[in-house]
Amino acid sequence: MKITGSLIVCSLAAAFTAGALIVDPDPTPLQPIAAPAAPGAPPQVSIQEYTFSAVTAAPGATVAVVNADEESHTVTSSDDLFNSGEVVTGTPGSFIAPSTPGIYSFECLIHPTMVGQLVVSG
Repeated sequence: MKITGSLIVCSLAAAFTAGALIVDPDPTPLQPIAAPAAPGAPPQVSIQEYTFSAVTAAPGATVAVVNADEESHTVTSSDDLFNSGEVVTGTPGSFIAPSTPGIYSFECLIHPTMVGQLVVSG
């Protein structure tokens, strides 16, 4: 028996049509799944052009601070719960996220117009 390309195409089309007739009894819409963070990668605040990146961390996690500006900056919570200290360009900094979930405002003590938020979830 000789199998031709058209026979394979017809078989695939029939299989697809039969599969399309199966009805899912659960009408609950699917929820999108967020892409996981890189394994082992700590949460990070990036500073570039006098702007903080968004950051989310688990309670008590160490948050890395990376400064791409030529000026030094700090990541200091408005309520003194965390402070990275001065982070110089090219020198990594860090701080410990609060242990209570919530949204925490922070600023740069050197440049007070720079503000951001840390989301602690868990």
